[in-house]
Amino acid sequence: MQYIRNKFEQMVQEVNPSSTDYLKQEFKSILESDKPYQVKCDYIGYSIASIDDKITSIGEQIKELQEYKSKLKLAKGTVAVIGAEIFNQFGIDKIEGNGISSITTTKKSMTNKRKFIIDNPEVFIKAGFYKKVLDTNMVEELYDGCQYIDFIETNATIQNETIIKEAKLKINKRRGKGA
Repeated sequence: MQYIRNKFEQMVQEVNPSSTDYLKQEFKSILESDKPYQVKCDYIGYSIASIDDKITSIGEQIKELQEYKSKLKLAKGTVAVIGAEIFNQFGIDKIEGNGISSITTTKKSMTNKRKFIIDNPEVFIKAGFYKKVLDTNMVEELYDGCQYIDFIETNATIQNETIIKEAKLKINKRRGKGA
């Protein structure tokens, strides 16, 4: 079923606060018409209610698009990792194309990230490591600067975290005219 908007419905959906004269005229025209009040009520009411319907519909579409976007990002990451894995099995680190400039593989890399778990925040706060709450950034900066090391190691647990970044395919598109 195709939905056809009436003139008033279109007006109420497109009105803005700076230009309302035409809408006022249309309201007057509807109320001054020879139609029964029930018809006038339905005509005005359904037209205004259509805004809520559109808002709800757009909200649902946005939610669906966000979910789809997340799925596409996950799919792209999966394809890039699996593609790099297969390229590496074939000993390929770069292939060139006509429309696509090239596809290259990135190297697998690891990054270490230190994470502080403060065991006794009160001691740090009393020692001056705080804003309104414990300033963990200050604690990390001082530790990195080799200051208060004994104090920090006594009152905090320091964990080193290894982050593995898988090898991925990188699509290099041609610049200039598209193929």
